[in-house]
Formats: sequence, C-alpha cells, structure tokens
Amino acid sequence: MVRRTKEDALTTRQELLDAAERLFSEKGVSNTSMNQVAEAAGVTRGAIYHHFENKLDLIDALMERVRLPVDDMRDELAQTYHGDPISLLRARCLHIIGQVQDDPHTQALVNILLHKCEYVDDALPIHLRHLSGRNACITECIALADKAKQQGLIDEKYDSKSCVVALFSLVDGLMYNWLLDRDYFDLSTTALQAIDTYLAGLKPRGA
Repeated sequence: MVRRTKEDALTTRQELLDAAERLFSEKGVSNTSMNQVAEAAGVTRGAIYHHFENKLDLIDALMERVRLPVDDMRDELAQTYHGDPISLLRARCLHIIGQVQDDPHTQALVNILLHKCEYVDDALPIHLRHLSGRNACITECIALADKAKQQGLIDEKYDSKSCVVALFSLVDGLMYNWLLDRDYFDLSTTALQAIDTYLAGLKPRGA
C-alpha cells in the first residue's frame, strides 16, 4: 500500500509538470495560475501545493527533468573529446540544439524561458535562476576556450570570455528564431553551418 501511494504521488507530480509545461507554453507564466495547472492536471488545489510551493518551484522542476539528461550528455562528451576543447565546445552546442529540436520537454522549456516568461515581479526569481545556470555553463566553456588558446586552436588576440559569450549568443539566437517559426528553417542544419563558421573564424591566421 505504501509503495502504491508513493507511485501515485510520483504520477500526480508528473501530470502536474506536464500540465504546467503545456499551460506555460500556451498562455505564458504570468497568465497561468497554480489553480489552472491543478485543474488541467485533474487534481485539487491542495494536491498541487503538496508537490509545489509556487510557479518558481514548478519551473525549477521542469528545468530539473531536462537538466538530468543534459548533465549525462555533458559528462559523456567530456570523455569523448578529452583533450580537444574546440571539438568539445562544438559538440556541446550541437547537442543542445539537437535536444531543443528533438526533445519535446527541452523544446517546451526553452520556449517558455525565451518567449513565455515576463521577468518581472513574481517571475523575477525564474530569471535569476536561469541566469545562474547560464553563467555556470559560460564559466565552464571559458575554461575550454582558455585551453584551446594554450593549444594554439584559438588566436591569442581573442578574449576567451568574449568568444564564449558570442558563441552562446549565436546558439541562443538560433533557438529563439526557430521557436518563433519552426517551419522557416531547419535548426540543426543551420546551426551546424553557423557554429562551424564561427569557430573557424577564431583560429590563428594560417592554422
């Protein structure tokens, strides 16, 4: 009986996350209430507050269920491209692009963060949490850019942080525009060409 109750609680939690993901994508975070999420999931107001304190808690949980496979990917790529920082940077960018294009949960979350969340008032903590995760990722990639410069793969005249921020801007811009109109261009093909062109431009002259 205890095991069944635990399984039921996990099922309810997933149903609430699916409902939140759907409503946030359709209506935006600010225009969606906790009650509406509960109703969409077919549970009571008390049930949703048993699992989640507020919308920030919901967003955190949505991010966590995407973050777990991404973390596994990051570890796997680090082993595959050990000693080759440029290839690792490239692979990480292309993998997240592929995740956004092919994984419904990742696609919905990125769409919510880029298009459906007004970062004011009660949604400001979501923005700060998003920035914290992004900045941690940028820091990791700056270390890779530093290694690439040491190996002569990136021209010494370029600042590592500037290189990485520009790369992130390229990737974010591609995702932002693709999510506006998914039929306008193929995300993976365009990203491959754009990222390779950008990284090639960082090489020392004559390399």
